Amino acid sequence: MHNITESEEIEKSILVLLRKESRDLSIQEIAEKTGLHRNTISKYVFALEKAGKIKSSRTVGRAKMYVIVQQ
Repeated sequence: MHNITESEEIEKSILVLLRKESRDLSIQEIAEKTGLHRNTISKYVFALEKAGKIKSSRTVGRAKMYVIVQQ
């Protein structure tokens, strides 16, 4: 049986959130909606973007907005 690590759980929660939302979200918004620290979310968003699972959709001021990549 495969035990889900904390890292996998955080990645999954970000992906589920972005899949459910009807618009793109900033790192701050993802942090607020998941209850995790902004720095933690930033680390995982960077990894998910690098893996091609999410992408930056636009920039609003200094904030990048992210959406899930449609498979």
